Amino acid sequence: MKHLKTTTAIVIAAIAALPAMAQQPAASDTIIIDRVVAVVGNSPVLESAIESQYFQAKARNVQVSKCKIYEDMLYQKLLVSQADIDSLTVTEKQVDAEIQNRLQGFIDQLGGLEKVEEYFNKPLGEIKEDLRDVTEDQLLAQMEREEIIKDIKVTPSEVNNFYRKLPKDSLPLIDLEFELNQIVFYPEISKKDIEDVKKRLLDIRDEVLNKGALFETKAILYSEDPGSAASGGEYGMTSRNDLAPEFSAAAFKLKKDSISDVVKTDYGYHIIQLLDRKGERINFRHILMKPKFTPEAKARAKQLADSVYNALKEGTIEFEDAARLYSQDEKSNKNGGLVMNPRNGTAKFTVDEIYPSNYYNIKNLKVGEYTRVFESYDDRGTTIYIIIKVKSKVEPHVANIETDYQVIQDMALNKKYNDAYDKWISEKSKTTYIKITDDYKKCPFEYDGWLHSELKR
Repeated sequence: MKHLKTTTAIVIAAIAALPAMAQQPAASDTIIIDRVVAVVGNSPVLESAIESQYFQAKARNVQVSKCKIYEDMLYQKLLVSQADIDSLTVTEKQVDAEIQNRLQGFIDQLGGLEKVEEYFNKPLGEIKEDLRDVTEDQLLAQMEREEIIKDIKVTPSEVNNFYRKLPKDSLPLIDLEFELNQIVFYPEISKKDIEDVKKRLLDIRDEVLNKGALFETKAILYSEDPGSAASGGEYGMTSRNDLAPEFSAAAFKLKKDSISDVVKTDYGYHIIQLLDRKGERINFRHILMKPKFTPEAKARAKQLADSVYNALKEGTIEFEDAARLYSQDEKSNKNGGLVMNPRNGTAKFTVDEIYPSNYYNIKNLKVGEYTRVFESYDDRGTTIYIIIKVKSKVEPHVANIETDYQVIQDMALNKKYNDAYDKWISEKSKTTYIKITDDYKKCPFEYDGWLHSELKR
């Protein structure tokens, strides 16, 4: 039996997660009168949900059949049904954060907040509320998947056996990879820089409160928060615990439509406009600004970086020791400047995971060589001066167990995960009420047990 992979049932999300609340197909397309086409446990699957996902995929040139979407929904409903039995829950904070991520994806795909509201034919607040149930179900399904595989591990002998039996043409091609050390220097922010930002925010506050300016417009023009600027600074209903303490303390004191004084957080300086409050959740807009570095501050940071670079060239200090002593990046300095990849938890980076200006400076270096000082940006977009050393460099190649053990181990582990999912579906489908309408029984399901697992109520 061909297994349902770990990404199955999230084709719904992978098709850009545009849900059934989106605008309907054009009048020239066939309109399906809504009906229940499946029931899993106590949860129905609606024809409109299938059609919506299908049309979204078609519009984005994603090749997926209605049968595939249907089976993914069966799988997700089965996971959610079991999650309820297992008393699994998700918090409002988790749901709100995921909704915000998806909205930003919609904004990026469709070209702005107005395009999103036009697409869904609803204002932002209603879109967020409509997303809540489907988002909660998808998070619960993910939790149940994690529950299924939480105790599964793979031993070195299993990895070796898996590798020996794996057809060589099934081995993936590994891209060019680097391991990097870095020494980072930040320009110092002066009191004047901070006061300038505060004054700009207070001027905007005054224009909105006293001169008829729109907070939303000012946020689009001036906010430096990439996650909300395009939506006029609006975040939608967000729980208190999902906000920085200083931010939430100020925001929850506001009355509707009022605007806070300047609030400082680790991200920079903000003004906040309260739009709505429901208990411990608020909808708000904000404008974020960050102090700009003066040319003098940047020059001082570069001068310090140059002095460390010169010491490296003279051989008076080793790179890793210099990183421990002088680097101002707290994530890497204690490890001799070794940079960790948050995507995979290792120190390996492919080319597309390296900031473009950083790659430009290291691409021709040999292992053990390091760059001159150059200007770049950290992961929050802050200007830095940096020296990068190439710790290791592996050319593109077909994966092998000697140099790519982690890759082979992950493949072996995923095989065990998929076997566990198959077994779980087989067992749970026998004890869960599943009703499939006749017209979908003809689908070429990846898991053939759906058709043999209907229980009578």
